[in-house]
Amino acid sequence: MSYPAFIKVAHREFLISSKNPSVRNLMLFVPVVVFILLATIYVEGSLSKIPVAVYDEDHTKLSRTLVEFFNSTESMEVTYYLSSEDKLETFFLNHKEHAIFRIPHGMERSIMRGENVTIQTLTNSSNIIFGNILLREAYTVVGTLSAGITIEKLVATGLSPNQAMNLAVPIVVTAKPLFNPIYNYLYYLVPGLLTVLLQMIVFFISARSINSEFSNGTFNSLLEVSDGNAVNIIAGKSLVYLCFGIAITMFIAIIFVGFGIPFMDKELELLVLFSVFIISNIALGLMLSSTIDDEIMSLDIAFFYNSPAFVFSGFTFPMFGMPFFDTLYAQFIPYTHFLYAFFKVYQIGTPFSFIESEVVAMLIFTIVGFVTAYVALRIRIKQTSKKQLLKVVS
Repeated sequence: MSYPAFIKVAHREFLISSKNPSVRNLMLFVPVVVFILLATIYVEGSLSKIPVAVYDEDHTKLSRTLVEFFNSTESMEVTYYLSSEDKLETFFLNHKEHAIFRIPHGMERSIMRGENVTIQTLTNSSNIIFGNILLREAYTVVGTLSAGITIEKLVATGLSPNQAMNLAVPIVVTAKPLFNPIYNYLYYLVPGLLTVLLQMIVFFISARSINSEFSNGTFNSLLEVSDGNAVNIIAGKSLVYLCFGIAITMFIAIIFVGFGIPFMDKELELLVLFSVFIISNIALGLMLSSTIDDEIMSLDIAFFYNSPAFVFSGFTFPMFGMPFFDTLYAQFIPYTHFLYAFFKVYQIGTPFSFIESEVVAMLIFTIVGFVTAYVALRIRIKQTSKKQLLKVVS
């Protein structure tokens, strides 16, 4: 049975890739080991019981109540009580605690007199996650205690508890976080990390696809299998890499299910989105591989191009806060457009029509990549045919 030339190219590429140790490592080691390891790091989801210290200079019933409030939160645990012998300026250097709450002397007496009191909070914000969580909890605890004290005073004047509540807290804010309501890092970080690694794996494999044929001296055999047709070469190799990418995508889905990462029932939309994303990276990788002879150089460029994708995509810091040229550079990376579409579909569950602009952007990458690779391959095929003709003549 005679198969189309591009199928023969695909079969040949699959055999070559399966025997290549670097490709096997990228296809097996990274997804199976690294993906699971990354998911395991964030399996707790959110930080709880962060150790904090208290410097109680008041030693009253009210100060002890405040300490109990700190200790009863989900995010904090009081593990150290400072004394006058401790030095605040060097405390964080040799202690595990990430915050100090200083309760000033005379706090209870001042509050009973109707005077304001300041609770000094020192946080070790060298880790911004610890700093933000602890400050948020501190505001919540102190605000709750302050409201309770005010309500007690108003009730003592003869008001009902409801009247006292309305006077103490006249405006109530009801917050309802959507799509990741418990601020779970597993739900937020892991999908981004896995998908950016997917891009790098597919791009790296594609970026050495053509020039490796020259460095290994196998380009002539590739021409024979492909009938000397650039389209057959591109289609055959792309088909194999697309299958590789889809296989990794399926493993990402297994990670989601295995670690309980929720996603909307948009399997078809996600499959189409991932397929377009994978093909766009294949196209850019083939473009790089067909225009640069040096295999190592093309891999270096691929690494340089892909490494900042996670940062420039707006995943770790909003793009509107970046300098203009950084946001401009981000538009030239497929991952930026994929990420926006991915979160819309998997977390929010939007219809496909809401991600059309991102899909179109990735298709533009695909067209530019494949057209450039086709032109470069046509030139290489002509050069190779000319050399072979000269050998025959000589």
